[in-house]
Amino acid sequence: MTILGIETSCDETALALIETHGSGTTLECRVIQSLVHSQAELHSAYGGVFPTLAKREHGKNLAPLLEKTLKDLPLRGTITDQQFKDVIGSFKVELERANPDLWESLSHAEFLKNIPAIDRIAVTEGPGLEPALWVGINFARILGALWGIPIIPVNHMEGHVIGSLLESDTANGAWQKLKKLPLPAIALLISGGHTELVKISDSPSSLLALPDPTGSHTPYSYAILGQTKDDAVGEAFDKAARLLGLPYPGGPHIARLAHEAYIEKIPAPIKLPRPMIKSGDLNFSFSGLKTAVLYAVRDEMAKNGEKLSDAFKKGLAYEFENAVADVLDSKLRSAIEKSSARSVIIGGGVAANHILRARFEKTAGEYGIPIFMPSRHISGDNALMIALVAALDEKLPAGGRELRANGTKRLG
Repeated sequence: MTILGIETSCDETALALIETHGSGTTLECRVIQSLVHSQAELHSAYGGVFPTLAKREHGKNLAPLLEKTLKDLPLRGTITDQQFKDVIGSFKVELERANPDLWESLSHAEFLKNIPAIDRIAVTEGPGLEPALWVGINFARILGALWGIPIIPVNHMEGHVIGSLLESDTANGAWQKLKKLPLPAIALLISGGHTELVKISDSPSSLLALPDPTGSHTPYSYAILGQTKDDAVGEAFDKAARLLGLPYPGGPHIARLAHEAYIEKIPAPIKLPRPMIKSGDLNFSFSGLKTAVLYAVRDEMAKNGEKLSDAFKKGLAYEFENAVADVLDSKLRSAIEKSSARSVIIGGGVAANHILRARFEKTAGEYGIPIFMPSRHISGDNALMIALVAALDEKLPAGGRELRANGTKRLG
């Protein structure tokens, strides 16, 4: 089976192709292609993601990215000029109003008359920015109508879980199985939009042949144990970076300065709070940490003529990174103990942070359980993880189901 994955939940336009044998726990897969077009530079002027801009850029980029993704893929057939016009035309009224950039791009995409050897289309339906999600969903609907291919809606957060089990993300690489996940497992999902602890168990549908209440047909079921009450951790990184005069996205810049502070033995200018570290539950809060950075920056600028020294920036970045690490690690430890977890998954863009990865590896080692963390490519938003979830899904969606963007869709 060959699956096309589509991801447009935020500011990354991503497409991927995988080939698979089997399904569920017997799945073997081979990565054919995985491409990501980042909009980060465009959004940096706003200090964060601007939804209308993200939507417009997805509309412009999807068709050209698809043509590149499908390069060298065998064809299943072709459609006539009239068939192409009829199908594309059936979406005209809807797309000209909702996403003129996607409409303009598709109207001239002659390569879509060639039907690729694809069996399923997987597309992110949520969570994420709804204007951005709709672009990917409408793109999938049009491709499905043109080529007669079924569409699988995928939860973006489940993508981060499953993506962390992939051995290699190398395009045109060898066949591989997903890493075996001892259950129950704890997933810590940390990104620009989410911070949550999720317990992963056997799916009821795989055990009892009953519908899975989480809405997943993969071998797993999910239950959220704790989540942020305000800012996501990635959002906190971005806001702290902006206060220090660093570009968007802020995570890599905070990490770079923190590393320099460690190497140069620069002390922290202040002690930042560790919000909710002793709350007794598994929830998070990062707005107070961001506010503490704001006050520290304001006080420093007042003392030094509205300037921040390099040493101050590095020291504060190091303290901020350690505060985040302390909170996340403490909550992860509590979740492991409360759930008697036999393994840990780390997923999401913030999982690329080297200090956090080292802390989580140390924690898993102390509990004597395996930890699964994504490659740098898989940690960010990508379509490869979306295609993988659809590969694990043994059931096609019920006929007639309307695809809809769900910006607040939950995992569990």
